[in-house]
Amino acid sequence: MQIDYRRRQLLGASLGVAAAAGLGAPDALSAAVAAPAVARGTASAPPPHPGADGNLRRWRQYTRGRFGQVHVFSAAPPANDGARVPLVCLHPSPTTGEMYADLQAALATDRVVHCPDTPGYGASDAPLAKPGISDYGGALAEAVAALQGAVPQGTVQQVDVFGFHTGSLCAVELALQRPDLVRRLVLSGVPHYGDAARRDRERRSHVMGYPYFEDRDYVARMFQRLVLDAKDSGEPAVRLRRFGERLRAGPNGWWGPDAVFSYDSAAALPRLRVPTLLIAFNEEMTEPTREAEKLIPGARLVEMLDLPIFGFIVAPDRVAATIRGFLDAPDT
Repeated sequence: MQIDYRRRQLLGASLGVAAAAGLGAPDALSAAVAAPAVARGTASAPPPHPGADGNLRRWRQYTRGRFGQVHVFSAAPPANDGARVPLVCLHPSPTTGEMYADLQAALATDRVVHCPDTPGYGASDAPLAKPGISDYGGALAEAVAALQGAVPQGTVQQVDVFGFHTGSLCAVELALQRPDLVRRLVLSGVPHYGDAARRDRERRSHVMGYPYFEDRDYVARMFQRLVLDAKDSGEPAVRLRRFGERLRAGPNGWWGPDAVFSYDSAAALPRLRVPTLLIAFNEEMTEPTREAEKLIPGARLVEMLDLPIFGFIVAPDRVAATIRGFLDAPDT
């Protein structure tokens, strides 16, 4: 199913603005505009040849979930892309799947790696009303199932799932709703805050509206913090590109963080029944991640406290090695 003509026009126009602003390479943007949508239950084939880096095949595609189209950044090895279980990486809010570009490159040398934009972020269609983590997780489960393409009727091709911050709770919910779909979980920066009173306190501290239209200095302050001052979030050009992606969530970008503090992780985490690795960086979620590890049956925690909040950006090869070691370990 191709993107309808009007949608292609709008996508092309928005990406053209991004290109004019220096937020992306023209060849990548052209590929994004030309990429077909994915109908429910089918998947876009990877390009037959490696991309500009010579080592990976990278492409973008659309699949479907309950809120509409879900945009996905995908990458695969030059050949034998089905050798290992595919990996799905779920991003924090209000960013996009592109945030994992470096980690994706490090992991896609021996497996397919999909990085979807959560509904309402990046190029994915948005919900019409404020969702909860169960809604995000359910929509992503539908999208991931559709990504697996044609499989024999009555069978499921499993995936591994990595999630960071908001993405970690979406990963939990995906695994709970579709335990047949998820083989192993890797969770990092888990925002586990226990009882409802504590979650409410954290919500008041962390969740604020995005006053794009009320505060004329708001975007300038964000630019200073996220582009000029964020030294541990990639090179300046990368930070600028991701800043542009972040803006696409618009005034409703706070819906994802709000969903985090509405989610009863204390009830959800003990219900997990898949092998789970937790990774803690030196950041605000270090202690909540330690607490989460105690609730997940059989979980293991790896601490990388010499790495800052976005350890997978600062040291993608090292983080990828830890993830790969867990995912490729024999079953016990």
